[in-house]
Amino acid sequence: NKKAFGAVGYGTVGGARAVEHLRSIGIELQMAPTRSAVHIGGADFAAVHPGFGGTKAIADLEASIGNSAKDMLDQLIWWSNATKSARQDDAAAAKAAE
Repeated sequence: NKKAFGAVGYGTVGGARAVEHLRSIGIELQMAPTRSAVHIGGADFAAVHPGFGGTKAIADLEASIGNSAKDMLDQLIWWSNATKSARQDDAAAAKAAE
């Protein structure tokens, strides 16, 4: 716990409801969710998934998800660094209390 996480969802509305539900679960687990997430529309997902007859490469999705993916990953790095410092402080305090 006390770590950052980002979410990727897919579906008719880009998995928005699933991502929001996942954020609330993460908060209960003392995790820090990123503000941004990657939402892949159902048509885009089907176009790259072989199980749905998709023949496109994942790289073809870059135009539609590239900016949100970069934003989410930038936030994930920031929150990871911030929570790492906090966890180190907690560990030092626990060790000093021994």
